[in-house]
Amino acid sequence: MAVMILSGGYGIEGSCGVVVNDVEARLKLRGKRASVFRNDLTVLPIIGTPGCWESDNVKTLKEMASKSHAFVLISPEYHGTMSSTMKLQLDWLSKDQLAGKPVALVSLLGGKSNTSTLNHMRHVCRWLGAMCIPEQIAIPHGKKHLEGGVISNSDLSARMDLVLDSLLDIAQKLQ
Repeated sequence: MAVMILSGGYGIEGSCGVVVNDVEARLKLRGKRASVFRNDLTVLPIIGTPGCWESDNVKTLKEMASKSHAFVLISPEYHGTMSSTMKLQLDWLSKDQLAGKPVALVSLLGGKSNTSTLNHMRHVCRWLGAMCIPEQIAIPHGKKHLEGGVISNSDLSARMDLVLDSLLDIAQKLQ
């Protein structure tokens, strides 16, 4: 089973990158193929710009998504919603890549926990025909819970395991 991870952070160096790498490691420990779309190495054009419709980077994103059985979306919250980086990735995908596939949602917040970003990602995924799983996770207070390259808070770590186990269980049932 192949799981694709999309990050709303740029690259994998910041807080989103810590969570991306942690999720990728957890999936591999479960014997799953995890692929990370590196938006810093495969830069997507803004929709509508000259030549965007023939972009090799867009083709790469779509090919990776088409080969995936499930997805994990990880986005920081900016002004009450997902990042523009996450939105751009989702805007380039379509029902051809996402319809009928399960998606797990993760948000990172600089302050108190809320579900705004999760709700917005869920809304876009629904329009793409994807099936967001009921379990989700919001990681509050940014880097406070990300130490040593992993989710260091035991409650949040257990919650992430619950989310990933649910995603994989649903994906397995759909295959």
